[in-house]
Amino acid sequence: MQLQSKNQLRRRGATLTAQGFKKLNQAKAEVEIEQNFKRYTLEDLSEKTGLTPNTLSKVFNASTGVDKRTLECCFNAFNLTLLKDDYLYLESDKDNIAEISSMSMNETICPIESVCNSRSNSPQTHKMERFPKGRQSRTLDNLQPRRTTVPGGQMPLDSVFYIDRPILESLCYEAIQEPGALVNIRAPKQMGKTSLMTRILAYANSLGDRTVSVNLQLADDEILQNLERFLQWFCVRVSKQLDLPDAANFWDNSLGSKSNATDYFENVILSLRENRSLVIAIDELNELFAYPDIAREFLLLLRTWSERAKESDADINPWHKLRLVTVHSTEILMPPSINPSLLNTGLVIELPEFTPAQVQELANRWGEEMTVQQIEQLITLLGGHPYRLQLAFYYLQQQTVTLEELLQNSAFVTTIYAEHLEQQWWNLQGYPDLLPSFTEIVKQSNFVDCEGVQASQLYKMGLMHLHGEMSSLACELFRPFFGDRLLQINS
Repeated sequence: MQLQSKNQLRRRGATLTAQGFKKLNQAKAEVEIEQNFKRYTLEDLSEKTGLTPNTLSKVFNASTGVDKRTLECCFNAFNLTLLKDDYLYLESDKDNIAEISSMSMNETICPIESVCNSRSNSPQTHKMERFPKGRQSRTLDNLQPRRTTVPGGQMPLDSVFYIDRPILESLCYEAIQEPGALVNIRAPKQMGKTSLMTRILAYANSLGDRTVSVNLQLADDEILQNLERFLQWFCVRVSKQLDLPDAANFWDNSLGSKSNATDYFENVILSLRENRSLVIAIDELNELFAYPDIAREFLLLLRTWSERAKESDADINPWHKLRLVTVHSTEILMPPSINPSLLNTGLVIELPEFTPAQVQELANRWGEEMTVQQIEQLITLLGGHPYRLQLAFYYLQQQTVTLEELLQNSAFVTTIYAEHLEQQWWNLQGYPDLLPSFTEIVKQSNFVDCEGVQASQLYKMGLMHLHGEMSSLACELFRPFFGDRLLQINS
């Protein structure tokens, strides 16, 4: 009986211990050094080991158990021997499972830099290009252990669950290398805007640039509604991150606020004594839309700064070092008093929903094996919306819901997305003139002919898709929820 019990446990799968993770990652890092710092991707390792990317994701993410022979295969690929202390069976030692789930990145990941330092006592560091050829590679050095928190907010740089958008990312990485670059990132909430912004800043850092991130949600309302106070606040936020003198000491009340801010940037922040470029990312720009006059003046100022960077020679023009990235949510519709061209200057990046191939890749990283038909059904239910998909895979992994139950779009599924749906409803209620058109779209399962301006606004809010002159609901998850809410207000 004891032997039978042991075999049952083994069939549940094995996972690497902290020691096993460290040993495997260190061996992999050493090989990457010998290959001139060429990082392994899941696809590279698949060719090296003969295992599928989905199986390798399970090994490095510790999301589910795998066969012991799979672990041996990974170790053998790097001339290692899998020892008893390198792995454990998932149900044989619950305390060790908890330890794996809570392992810090320092315990599990051995980056190339640390291997380089261990090989030499020289103080020289090996500077690596983190984003070769203008894009971030999804390498296994960056994989996190099993995700235990509910998805939401910015995705960490080392998250395996971040899905690359190679073309858009490459455009952004190339743009911020140009003097006076102005990159405008826009999309509905929870589409990955801030995550992309963070990766742009990380890429700039890898080039040796200075970087600053300013989130306008940190500004109080009384600051946002006064141009003088807002520009002074903005300058202070930038100077603090760069450890520069306080802007208040340079403010001249006899000059206008825009002149003060411009002079402070030119004489202090962009001083010719500092030879590195400066990338400033402004998140939640939509916070200013409630104050159209302030928003218009600030956007004009940013455009002026961008244009000044393209004037004269770089050796005598401090503005040559400036690059700007703005991020805003499109649910907050821009007031008509603001010229749309102010947000269409420079490189405009509108984040699209995930494609079926990207959804399949995300499923693989979560360790979910899905057919093409199931992927299509999931997109019909949730759209290609990154947050809704991440949340679905999280609850599937937690075994809160099965895939079959999820695809049925039951009342329980609505409960899982309750907070997200309520946020969508709150956004829509701010624009009552859109309710009649949206009600018609919710009622119809086929394409609907929607008036142009309203169709564009509902699309920007992430509530519907456009098909030429026709429109459809963004996802079936919305239909029962909004159908009920709209019936209540119309009855």
